[in-house]
Amino acid sequence: MNLDYSPTLDQLCQLVASVDDKLDSHILFVTKNGDVHLSPFRADTAVGAEYANEEELQFVLDTFMIAEGYTGREATQDREWMDELFSELIVHWEDKTTGFAWESI
Repeated sequence: MNLDYSPTLDQLCQLVASVDDKLDSHILFVTKNGDVHLSPFRADTAVGAEYANEEELQFVLDTFMIAEGYTGREATQDREWMDELFSELIVHWEDKTTGFAWESI
């Protein structure tokens, strides 16, 4: 999913469904080129594996703790949650947010 290329709610749902809520906590972040990532987040590494290169990071939207229902297939069934998450991504991308943006969700 890339925020510069007509992103859709369906693309976000596919991304959220692609991870296992019961296996890991996950971090949702956007790179400077608009790519949206949802990566495992482990306390022992302090960062998601894919966003270790902070030079490419635009913003971090949120960290979703393990087994709280914010990621995985079941989360995509909550349309209100998915609409809110999609809207936040779009707003922060358009506002050119940098750093941590998670206080807004």
